Amino acid sequence: MFKKLKNKKGFTLIEIIVVIVILAVLMAVAVPSVMSYMNEGKNAKYQSVARAVLIDAQTQYAKAVADGKDEAAAKTAIKTYVEGKTYTGLVAKAVTFEDTNAIELSGGTDAAEKDVTKVTCTITVDGNPKKVTIDTNKKVTVSEVKNS
Repeated sequence: MFKKLKNKKGFTLIEIIVVIVILAVLMAVAVPSVMSYMNEGKNAKYQSVARAVLIDAQTQYAKAVADGKDEAAAKTAIKTYVEGKTYTGLVAKAVTFEDTNAIELSGGTDAAEKDVTKVTCTITVDGNPKKVTIDTNKKVTVSEVKNS
């Protein structure tokens, strides 16, 4: 019985070091990729809320103009509506505007010929506020909020 145990051989130190080096190289390649996917996943929340905000802004602008409000009053109505709405997965007051100039319009000369083309707001997800801009092409830009 003891003769069988003496004939068994284990891994050498060199073999173990080679395996550790290979694992380290694989980790060096994999970790940055995983981290970028995690960031993309976090930004997806901001993007989905931004798309909903743009649709709400366009809807509220059309409604305000149909009610006879001018451009400034329509922008104020948008700001009030969006800031008071609770979006899926967020708490109330999670979307804020610096002012009504964050809502950009384009089109004709009077309010009825214009439409909301770009919205810039601050969206807070899980206590982390980010500045988000979305245009009518659904291009979303997410950036950190600058502390002033």
